[in-house]
Amino acid sequence: MKYPLWAVVGDSRDTLLDQDLAILRQGGGPDELIDRLRQQVGRLQIAPEELEGRNQRSALFKTMFLAFRASEARDWRSNLTIALDHSGIQHYLQFHHIFPKAVLKSSYISRDADDIANLAFIGGRTNRAISDRTPAQYLPDIVAKTGREAFAAQCIPLAPDLLEVARYKDFLVERRRLIAGRLNEFLGTEQKPGAT
Repeated sequence: MKYPLWAVVGDSRDTLLDQDLAILRQGGGPDELIDRLRQQVGRLQIAPEELEGRNQRSALFKTMFLAFRASEARDWRSNLTIALDHSGIQHYLQFHHIFPKAVLKSSYISRDADDIANLAFIGGRTNRAISDRTPAQYLPDIVAKTGREAFAAQCIPLAPDLLEVARYKDFLVERRRLIAGRLNEFLGTEQKPGAT
């Protein structure tokens, strides 16, 4: 008779959970749980390469939203803080392809367009206003009107050469680097100076 893997290793899952619950019952908190997790799995720091090939279904995408929210990220036009609870079609939160799929379709495959580093959080009205224009076409006007802060809060590089379709892969590399730094800062896992 074959047994499912969870039936064979079920005791270890229960033991780990019981140990975590014991930490909480003894007055421990998030720091103690993170230390325990670090002992179990090693490093918790997110490297830029770990974002490659991830999309909106990734847990890192959800963590990215939380990190940007903690940085007070705002919609690029309305200046509303990104949140899940805005009402009305004008402000309903959407994820936006910084380089729209339509402008990438002749040079890149769909999976490349859905990369986590090509996604940002903005309101529906802003998303519709951008439509299928390249970031080199729409970002300069928005930056001139609203400033760079909304883009910095979402780790969007604004170097003009990186906003060209021909430099899309370079844009992704730079944004992954920025996002990884923000995630590590948010999770408290950034590497301290002098640490190895």
